[in-house]
Amino acid sequence: MIKDAGKHGIPLNDVLVIDVHGHLGVHPDPFVPEHDEKIQAGLLNPILKRVGVDYIIVSMLKGLNIGELEANLYLAELMQTYRKILGYITYIPSMIGESLTIAEQCFRLSDRFVGMKIHPDVNKYPINGSGYTPLWEYANEKELIVLVHTWNQSPFANPELLHDIARTYKDATILVGHSGGMGHGITTAIDLSNKYDNVYLDLTGAFIYSGKSLDFFVQQTSSDKLLFSSDSIYNNVAWEIGNILYSRVSDEIKLKVLGLNAKRLLSKFIAIP
Repeated sequence: MIKDAGKHGIPLNDVLVIDVHGHLGVHPDPFVPEHDEKIQAGLLNPILKRVGVDYIIVSMLKGLNIGELEANLYLAELMQTYRKILGYITYIPSMIGESLTIAEQCFRLSDRFVGMKIHPDVNKYPINGSGYTPLWEYANEKELIVLVHTWNQSPFANPELLHDIARTYKDATILVGHSGGMGHGITTAIDLSNKYDNVYLDLTGAFIYSGKSLDFFVQQTSSDKLLFSSDSIYNNVAWEIGNILYSRVSDEIKLKVLGLNAKRLLSKFIAIP
């Protein structure tokens, strides 16, 4: 059983593990001890190796929090050195032209970008607002993954706001960040994943804030729609993996959630053995 690796504290070397939600950079809460993204990447790499994570998809916090979209170009550079890292390009709804210009530059610079990241709560702008429309059109045209921060009843990040988007932009893959987080947000996220072929659930934070375990999610939606994620560098990768390893579901389902589902979504962007 694959949970034995966790029990004995050994890496998941024979299991494909893809973390679909990570960050580099700093934020006032929670505290992050190193501020330099290159140092962070260097510290993260051995942690991923120690646990057995093959890839992590990250976004740059400077490109979300303070509008430094050029941070995405720096991520392209970092990904050449740290090969476990793949990238999301950040988009800010008040900087539409700049965001799309940077996105084009990023895709020309590196084949390790797989999609876009938006954070409606940070940008204080609703998911379905007109400032995000160019992002959805762009992602739909290029068939990108869009990781969307969602959280319960937030006026900006309520997953309820994704219904029309999922129906309209069917060629974009929508990854519901934190699976709606908690409460009604979890119920809504599950409903979205059941209704729309292009909607998937990012599980980071969903266990601790909702009090639900993986077997709950498996009972409510297809196991093909669930993806492992950690929100590192904020959160502990091992803790989030432990929630998968010790869940009361089959190893077949655990393998899907840990990496096989993500591999399928990433196949158009990068060849993963």
